[in-house]
Amino acid sequence: MTGPVVLTSPLKVMVPIIKIVGDFCNLRCQYCFYNTRDQLTRNVMSSELIEKFLVEYLELFSGHLFFIWHGGEPLLAGLSFFERVLELQKKHAKKEQTIKNAIQTNATLVDDKWAEFFKAHDFKVGVSLDGDKDSHDHFRMNHGGGGSFDRVVRGIEVLRRHGIEPGVIQTLTHDNTANVREDFNFFANILGAKRWGVNDFFDTDTINQAMLDQSITNEELIDFLKTYIDMWLTQDNGEIQIREIENFMAGVLGKRASSCTFNGACTGYFCLEHDGKVYPCDRLSNRSELLFGNLSSQSLLEILNGPPRLRYAEGVNTLHPDCSSCEWQKTCHNGCTANRIGGVGGKYYFCETRKATFGYLRDKLGEYKQQ
Repeated sequence: MTGPVVLTSPLKVMVPIIKIVGDFCNLRCQYCFYNTRDQLTRNVMSSELIEKFLVEYLELFSGHLFFIWHGGEPLLAGLSFFERVLELQKKHAKKEQTIKNAIQTNATLVDDKWAEFFKAHDFKVGVSLDGDKDSHDHFRMNHGGGGSFDRVVRGIEVLRRHGIEPGVIQTLTHDNTANVREDFNFFANILGAKRWGVNDFFDTDTINQAMLDQSITNEELIDFLKTYIDMWLTQDNGEIQIREIENFMAGVLGKRASSCTFNGACTGYFCLEHDGKVYPCDRLSNRSELLFGNLSSQSLLEILNGPPRLRYAEGVNTLHPDCSSCEWQKTCHNGCTANRIGGVGGKYYFCETRKATFGYLRDKLGEYKQQ
C-alpha cells in the first residue's frame, strides 16, 4: 500500500500514544483501564520495534510532531530506553520536522536523574494525582495495598526542583465526588498546581469488578463541574488552567476546544502497544474488536490506511441523530468515543452533563458581563 495517510480528523498529522511497557506498572490503581489485565509482567518494547515505528512514522508525517509516552508506567522502561528514543528521533528526523515529547507518569519513580533528563530534552510531563491524600490513596495504591500519595508528591517536588512544572490528571470516581471542594483547594492552594485536568471514571462495558459502584453519573458530574467552575471563578487566578473549564469556555465563546474529547479530533490519534498492536487510543486498547493491526508484521501505513481504522473513523465521525439539532454539537462532537453507549457510533453517556455545563458557564459569564 502506498500513498499518504488518510486523515480523518481536523489534525494535520496523527498523534501516537506509545505504551512502551504495555500494562506493566508499579502501582495497582483499582480504576485503571488495565486493572483486569496483567500489570505485573515486565514487557518493554524492543529496540527493533521502536526503531521500525520511528522510521515509518517520520516518513509518513511532517511538520510539528508530538509523541506521547504512556503505560502502564513508562518510566519502568528505564532511562536508557528513552536515551535510545532520542537518538533514533535525531537520526531519522528530517530538517523540516520538529519533535516534542510528552510523558504521563505516576511520578513515584521520578528522581534527580529522570528530572534532569526531562529538563534537558524539554519533555512535557504529566502526573496522575487524584486530589488530597484521602482522595488519591482511596484507589491509587501500590501492589501491597498501601497508598501512593506521598511518593507522588515527592516526585512532583523533584520535578519542580529541576524547573519542571508538571500538568496533573485527576481521575474522578463516585466516592471522590464527596471531596470535590477539598480536592480543588488542595490542587489550587496547597499543591499550587497551574494546570490540571479531570478524567471521569466510567466503566462503559462493566468489566472492572472492583469498581462496579464507582462509575460517575451525569448528576454527579454536573454537580462536580459546577462546583469547580464556581471555585475557579472565586479563586480569580489567571494562572490556573483547568482543562475541562477551558474546553467548556471555548465552546461558550465559539472557539475550538483543545481536547480530543471535545473537538472532534478523536481519529487523529492512535495507540501503539509494546508488542506492536495498534488501537485507536489508550482508552480503547482493552477492546480487541478495535484492533487496527500489528506493526510487528505490517507497515504503519498499511495499518493506518487499513479497513479497520477507516471503518472506526467512519463510525466515530458519523453524526449521531441526537446531535444534529444540538446547539453545542460543533464544540462537543458527541464526546469521548470510549464513553459512548452502544459502540463507537453510539451516543456519549455524558451528553446531559455537556449541555448543562455549557449552559451554566454561559449564564455565569453573562452575569460577569452585567457587573
